[in-house]
Amino acid sequence: MTKGSNSPQPSLHTTRGHPPRLHISRLGIVSRNYRHRYENGYRDFSQSLPGVLRLLDKQGCDAALFSLFSVVPRESFDVQACFKNVRSIKAVLFEEFHHGNERCPSRYVVYHKTKNGWKEYEFEQVFSTLTGIKEDLIRDFVNKEMPQRVLGNCCVLLCGESNGVKYSPKIREVHDLYGMTRAIPEHVKIILNPIHDRMTRFEMNLKRKFLSRNNRWVVSVWNKGKKFKDGKARDGDGPAWTVFRDGKEVLVERLPNELGVEIGTLDIQHA
Repeated sequence: MTKGSNSPQPSLHTTRGHPPRLHISRLGIVSRNYRHRYENGYRDFSQSLPGVLRLLDKQGCDAALFSLFSVVPRESFDVQACFKNVRSIKAVLFEEFHHGNERCPSRYVVYHKTKNGWKEYEFEQVFSTLTGIKEDLIRDFVNKEMPQRVLGNCCVLLCGESNGVKYSPKIREVHDLYGMTRAIPEHVKIILNPIHDRMTRFEMNLKRKFLSRNNRWVVSVWNKGKKFKDGKARDGDGPAWTVFRDGKEVLVERLPNELGVEIGTLDIQHA
């Protein structure tokens, strides 16, 4: 998560309606360089979204997960118009944000297809780090918010909410002090973890590995474009995502495209 005034303040947010019951079997993962301005004048996924969905639809994906800071909401861009001709895709997950001098995250939206058309389900990021956060907030998040994040066979942890499990330097292990993994039902096989920027601390992958135990998937995807204080890029050489399953990292290659984004596909059903 980008530090500064756009960092979310610790609070719990209510959701609208009942969580959808998704069943993800083939997932599309999408990232971009958020410094790049596209031909429509915006640094978001709006220009590439129709093409991305068409491509993932042809790949047989039933869900598309985008890195955060995804779309700037505006009257001139109708998100649901992008869903009209897709057949395989049943869910699209991304974050709306405001783009002024700094990017400011807004609501997280799960668009899901029903027999009555496409519906929205929304929530917001609660915390990004445990530093300075009261324990009561973390326990409330685990006990009250986590059930609202369970979406069928998947659940969502936004960005640094994966820090709900802690790494202990003393014993060099990750432990679940607040019961986050116990709050995730057994039928949940995928933890979706969209992120704003690449997290470079070594313990983040240890936490994702920990969360993926018991044959779960943990899928994290972020934007490229973030720089260190010395001006050097912190993107790394590989794709802007990591995937773990049952404690082991799974390599997901980029899918060639001409849309100016990074795309990967993950076969959950047959892995």
